[in-house]
Amino acid sequence: MSNHKIIYVLIGIIAVAIFNNYLLYQKTQLLEQAADYYKNQNNENLEKLSKITLAPKQTSISPLPNNQTITQTVSHTSNYTSSESIEAVAVKPVLENDGIFETTTYQGIVMKIIVEIRDGSGLVLVNTAIPTGVDFQTSAKTAVMVAQKITNIDLSKKDVIFSISSENNQELQAVDGGSAGGAMTVLLSSEILGKTLNDKVLMTGTIQDDGTIGKIGGAAEKADAAGKYGAKIFLVPQGQATVEIQSCDEKIEGVFTYRSCTAQEKPLSPIIEKQYGMKVIEVNNIENALSYFNSTT
Repeated sequence: MSNHKIIYVLIGIIAVAIFNNYLLYQKTQLLEQAADYYKNQNNENLEKLSKITLAPKQTSISPLPNNQTITQTVSHTSNYTSSESIEAVAVKPVLENDGIFETTTYQGIVMKIIVEIRDGSGLVLVNTAIPTGVDFQTSAKTAVMVAQKITNIDLSKKDVIFSISSENNQELQAVDGGSAGGAMTVLLSSEILGKTLNDKVLMTGTIQDDGTIGKIGGAAEKADAAGKYGAKIFLVPQGQATVEIQSCDEKIEGVFTYRSCTAQEKPLSPIIEKQYGMKVIEVNNIENALSYFNSTT
């Protein structure tokens, strides 16, 4: 290849890298604008809540499926904090730059979610330490809707506040909040019904309007984070308890090295169980997930 051709190729590579960086910058700007909007919206709603005088109340809630009735004492004071929390697993993108090209890898993180239920007007709020994307708010609203359906409890006169944090709160800004939807629904449903959560069970998965658990990305990275956390069971959406294993062969011909790679899907659970002693189990709906979280085994 002549020197001129090499120069043209390098110019083309640099042009592509600059264009990709520009697209990434534009996307980042849009995400920051959306985050600022939802932060301001949440702050306004929380300010309204702070002006409401709430008193402790004995609440009788009925009916439940199978003609069951439960009575809960819910403290509705302004500093009320739920006794129940849940850990959800998500991923954050990690950008790697070799000077010319940028590549994105993913790293699993564990988040803590606490739910608070107050007398109110049906507001659904997400409280985070730093501004986050719109996925958390959307997931929270769907979680409340589904929790009402499966518990047969009307929350239209309650305000539901999800507080989300992680060991490094700065990570939340880059997290795909949609994958916490299933965990939010499990937490709220268990809180309403007075069920204790098994803290050795973690999950990832979006929540759909019909109560099914939607697909996510980075299942293997999330399983790794859950295993490091100490979970014994990790729930993933149906069909996603697999990992893609890549194997490569190299062939040398003269000064050139030719490399060919093939990818093969393998079950994720045996790999993770061997490494952390944690099972990876598929679930297809929120009732299925609740059967693991509400179990003591």
